[in-house]
Amino acid sequence: MDDKKPSASTTTTPPPSSTPPPASTPASAVRIKNPLISRRRFLQGAVAASVVLAAASVGASGQILGPLIPSSSTSEEIIDWTTLDNRYKDVKGKPGEFQPINYSEFFYFPYDSSVSPYYKNVIARLPDGLVNPLHPSEEPLKHVVAFNVTCVHLRCLVNPGYDTASGEFRLQCPCHGSQYRLVDGVPVAGPAYDLGLNPLPEVQLSVDANGKISAVGTLIGEPGIGRTQ
Repeated sequence: MDDKKPSASTTTTPPPSSTPPPASTPASAVRIKNPLISRRRFLQGAVAASVVLAAASVGASGQILGPLIPSSSTSEEIIDWTTLDNRYKDVKGKPGEFQPINYSEFFYFPYDSSVSPYYKNVIARLPDGLVNPLHPSEEPLKHVVAFNVTCVHLRCLVNPGYDTASGEFRLQCPCHGSQYRLVDGVPVAGPAYDLGLNPLPEVQLSVDANGKISAVGTLIGEPGIGRTQ
């Protein structure tokens, strides 16, 4: 009798490995980086922000809001009359010092310099013999004048001075030579005179019982334009 041969198995079982499988890394330990924002997404965000800012600049009335300008002052103390008068007396009779700049005071009204440099004004003590035609009887205002110093020609700032050719005290433009009478701010020389331009804007004044001189109301005229009344 023939012996039966065992049939060969088609599956072989691999021998057990002596090396343990690598431990899997916990998901919480994996650091995931956020992807960088795309250029397209960045541009979309920038456009959206611009739209929001533009909408915010529109007021409830539907008009675009303008720059914020502070309210104008209606009264501002400038200087004490005694102080101004003493400056005049200190240089009176001294040819080298007897210039209106030495008995004047610069001030801003009705806005300060942060709004515009063209709201600079000057108050000057008139030399003896000159009387303010706007205050011929009120003491001490008949002895002082106050004007905006913006030249109506090309908006340089004028200064009190003395014109040797005419022998008059004037407000003089250092840029192009316009000159204005100290008593009324009317142009009497230079381009402002040649072109027939307006007098300098006037600052209205008041004085209290203690001699404090103040600017009051509003400018009569407009800086750089002058007064038309």
